Amino acid sequence: MKSLSDRAGLLIVANFVKYAVGFCMPMVLVRLLSQHDFGTYQQLALLGNATIGILTIGLPTSVFYFYAHARRDRRSALIMQTLLMLAVLGVVAGLGLWLAAPLAAQRMHNQAISSLMPLYALYVCCVIASEHFVSFMVSQDRYRVAVGFETTETVVRVLILLAPLWWGFGLEGLVVGTAIYAALRLVVRSIWLLRGADPVAGDWRSHTFMREQLAYAIPVGLTSVVGLVAGILDRAIVATFFTPVHYAIYSVGAIEIPLDVIFQASVANVLRTWLPGLVRDGNMDEIARLMREAVRKLSLIVLPSFVFLYGYADDLITLLFTKNYAESVVVLRIYLFLVPLHMFILSPIPQAFGKTRLNFYIVLGITTVNVTLSFSLLKLVGFYGPAISTVTCQYAQAVVFFIVAMRLTGARVSQLLPLASLLRVALTAAVALGASWALSGLSTSVFLKLLVAGSTYSVVFLGLAALTNTLTADDRRLILKWVGKVVPLGRWGGV
Repeated sequence: MKSLSDRAGLLIVANFVKYAVGFCMPMVLVRLLSQHDFGTYQQLALLGNATIGILTIGLPTSVFYFYAHARRDRRSALIMQTLLMLAVLGVVAGLGLWLAAPLAAQRMHNQAISSLMPLYALYVCCVIASEHFVSFMVSQDRYRVAVGFETTETVVRVLILLAPLWWGFGLEGLVVGTAIYAALRLVVRSIWLLRGADPVAGDWRSHTFMREQLAYAIPVGLTSVVGLVAGILDRAIVATFFTPVHYAIYSVGAIEIPLDVIFQASVANVLRTWLPGLVRDGNMDEIARLMREAVRKLSLIVLPSFVFLYGYADDLITLLFTKNYAESVVVLRIYLFLVPLHMFILSPIPQAFGKTRLNFYIVLGITTVNVTLSFSLLKLVGFYGPAISTVTCQYAQAVVFFIVAMRLTGARVSQLLPLASLLRVALTAAVALGASWALSGLSTSVFLKLLVAGSTYSVVFLGLAALTNTLTADDRRLILKWVGKVVPLGRWGGV
């Protein structure tokens, strides 16, 4: 059996490309679009991503659970019924966005949304209808296929989206490219998935089987929806109460650091396939060990990232998004406090115990607090209030999930958290930051300053981490292995 690191490493390849491109795209768009047009595109993305998160209702996640537990003769039925349900939901989403476009344009003080939404609604429809693909590939242990599709699709997406901009078609061309990409993605994914399914095996139209899947998926979906609301609440408030230009500035600062998300998401998807079996066998010690080891390994990426990015937030905004977005620095520094949370993978534990409703109640409670706190802080500190509220509530949610994980597994804090290791990583990162400040100040160019700072920081951190055994020999071998997986991407390019 492949280890957690091996399986996660394959997914990291795909997620690295996907998240890296998602992180870099705004850097290109701010240079090809006006602030108003960039803000408009971000507003469309806000509405679209919210709709996708709401109307997938947990069906892609449910695949991990049902595929592992389903008899072979029911797996084709699972594929067919999941595809059918998501296709119907995709059509509903597209029509809903189309009809709601005039109201959205009015609430966001941007009439361009009304004319662009029909095409963007097609994008949303196609994305929802094909959102289950990777879940099935991972459940079937076909990690290389998942990697191949994710990386190839990402490259194609960049080409299709940027081509109209280079040809001078502006924001309208960008939205058309977005819709074309999603349609192609749906067609290719569906053909690949259906060729391995037997449409008559089992009764995929069985109402009983559908109800079973929906009974599991809907609480997961509701949890995701509430979590989504919590995650975008601050953006929605800013998009509603401020201009598209203000929203452009805010969205640049409210970014997720792709590297940390990549590793967390990859490890989480692997754990989702393993934890149900461990729960079934009553192996609580192994669950605790896996969670502790996941936190330790993720901390080696997450904590150094947080320290460096916080220390050089001003220079990073200037270099990546130009001086026009200098106001984004404060938002970025607030949002960076979310980075340390990427060490923890806690919500899959209640899911593995079948307690999907518990996840929902936790997230619902925290989101309710977030709504109240966001509007309160909006009045007190203005533009930055929703960001402060979001970060505060995310920490509260993590604490609650951690307590639940302890109760379900019977583990102590020390069994789930490598406290000594986390402290060593944090201190090592702080020393490395000080060393980088001492040398980077000699440069006048922002690019050279960050180049010197990044190089110094990396060398000092890795050196001290190795000397103090914060970074073990196994960790170093693992990093080299994962890098080795990322380098030969070309062999999967034709999948």
